[in-house]
Amino acid sequence: MRGSLVSILLVAAAGGAASRAAADDSVLGIRGLGILGRPVSARTAATGGAFAVFDAQALLNPAALGQLQGVSGWAVGVPSRRRVVVGGDAATLQSTRFPLFGFGTVFSRRLVIGVGIGDYLDRTWSVRRTDTVTLRGTPVPVEDVSRSVGGVSDLRLAGAYRLSPRVTLGAAVHALSGSTRLTVTRDFAPAIYEDFSDVAVTDFTGLGASVGVLAAVRSNLGVGASLRAGTKLKASSSAGPRARVSLPLELAAGARYAPVPGVNLAGTVAYAGWGRAAGDLVAAGEARSRDVWSVGAGLDVERLDLGVVRLPLRLGYRWRQLPFPIDGFRLGEHAIAGGFGFTMAGGRTSVDVGVERGARTAGAQRETFTTGWLGVTVRP
Repeated sequence: MRGSLVSILLVAAAGGAASRAAADDSVLGIRGLGILGRPVSARTAATGGAFAVFDAQALLNPAALGQLQGVSGWAVGVPSRRRVVVGGDAATLQSTRFPLFGFGTVFSRRLVIGVGIGDYLDRTWSVRRTDTVTLRGTPVPVEDVSRSVGGVSDLRLAGAYRLSPRVTLGAAVHALSGSTRLTVTRDFAPAIYEDFSDVAVTDFTGLGASVGVLAAVRSNLGVGASLRAGTKLKASSSAGPRARVSLPLELAAGARYAPVPGVNLAGTVAYAGWGRAAGDLVAAGEARSRDVWSVGAGLDVERLDLGVVRLPLRLGYRWRQLPFPIDGFRLGEHAIAGGFGFTMAGGRTSVDVGVERGARTAGAQRETFTTGWLGVTVRP
């Protein structure tokens, strides 16, 4: 009976029209494997992801580590505020995440080694639904709450080798690990009935590898690309049988151009073949996933002088498709972004701040969000 109730509540929660979101994170991550993570630095986020393949801190292109000049450690915090409209109901949600931590060191004149951990999939959401059931011939008001907390993290060990002053190669291994805790409760309005609660925990594991390259075509023009592949993401749950979902083949490429010294324009295009997981998801009772694309374009002005202060200014726009549909509707998002950065402690500490404003849509379901990015980099 408990397993049946869990299934019924999940279907009802995802149905949309009669539900009210009351989540800590995006309620649109309720289907498939959740919302794809964005493990990038605050500097890159402020440009709409335009510099993602050149980001030494991000988990996208291992060759980008080659840009480090010494020992560095970094961390990123992301507070977010969202407004969700599902059917005729609306809710305001808030959350704070830490999607990226890392450390890198110059091992030799040509070799740079780095370790990072970041978001890969997020499945933190909550849905509250009121209903009336008939017990012993009497209508009884109930409130059903489904809440999922957790996701999948990506732990990366990477190395970059400076093949020449113009070309850097990189390679990395990825270990995916995480869990979600799904709690389902039913509260009865009359005190004569005992409230019901059930908990299901799902653990995830997986492996992957990535390679990348950075190349300076000219002194003011650089290009970069990365390729990533994985095995199957294994999910074992206390509420059901184990499942295995194919991980996508991921490609990304970008270019960076400096029309004048101190001004950088960039763009990145990325592809993820989540269509490979469609059969596995259907076998697990989920809708078919799809292959997805993302695009980011932005500007980084390094030499904006405000009196005695030099304050880099960043602007950008991003758009991406998301692989897991909501009630048969494709899910996508877009955002505009901006930010700035400054250094302290004689250049040993950098602080980067970014803000983005955007929306996710799936049919009539819409979520607008304002997200802040705060990154700190320390160079001992």
